[in-house]
Amino acid sequence: MPTLPIGDAELYYREAGKGAPLLLIHGTGAHADVFEAAVPALAERHRVIVYDRRGYSRSSSRAAPIKGYLKRQADDAADLLQGLGAVPATVVGWSMGGVIALCLALERPELISRLVLCEPPLHATKHMPLGNLGTFLKAMLLSAIGRKRAAAATFFRMSLQLPDGRNAFDLIDEPTREGVLKNADTLLHELKTGTGESLTPERVRELRCPASVIVGGDTHALFVDATERLSKLLPHAPVRRVPGAGHLMPLTHAAEFARLALEA
Repeated sequence: MPTLPIGDAELYYREAGKGAPLLLIHGTGAHADVFEAAVPALAERHRVIVYDRRGYSRSSSRAAPIKGYLKRQADDAADLLQGLGAVPATVVGWSMGGVIALCLALERPELISRLVLCEPPLHATKHMPLGNLGTFLKAMLLSAIGRKRAAAATFFRMSLQLPDGRNAFDLIDEPTREGVLKNADTLLHELKTGTGESLTPERVRELRCPASVIVGGDTHALFVDATERLSKLLPHAPVRRVPGAGHLMPLTHAAEFARLALEA
């Protein structure tokens, strides 16, 4: 497994394709493999880089401290791009990876050529729908009493509800589900760090690089609301929608995800 030392961590990464660099950043609880089905299409035109974030799956090191957590994640991405000689890069962030990508673009704009944000839950902790607050608190309680896998599953099912009553977490295959549940410790730690509240509206409006936003037609209201808030802050960033897709778009609608990322 190729790894790159980043400070006190060893980040697992892999590459595919040639051309202008494109970095994919995964969301809370996931890992690089969530993009596996989308990579071949992206690699036809780009040097695609995927990695496991600090504390997740094949990357070593414990999760970053809560204080400064978001900046540490953005710094990791910056160090990875520089260490691989892959700048400037198009950066595609999915879910919490989108918040990290946004932070990276604001902190290190010289490293970024374009930004693609797929359902980033920016400021979602502060604006959580009342219908989900009880479930979120249940996940935190389960974590507090040591039932971390159950807490992680509760969070995933809250985030992956579909309009028809099904839950995308129950629809993914067992190896994928088990892979993300193994990240329960880091996932629960990350939930305590918020959803980019340190990126104030005034700060977000400072973004200058070309950006676009992707959202699924069947995704949870939490992500739809976050997308609408972000769209108001970045009126120059077009919003592209994928009918029928929920929050697991890179897994369930990989071709559309890749197409829209390339169009951006």
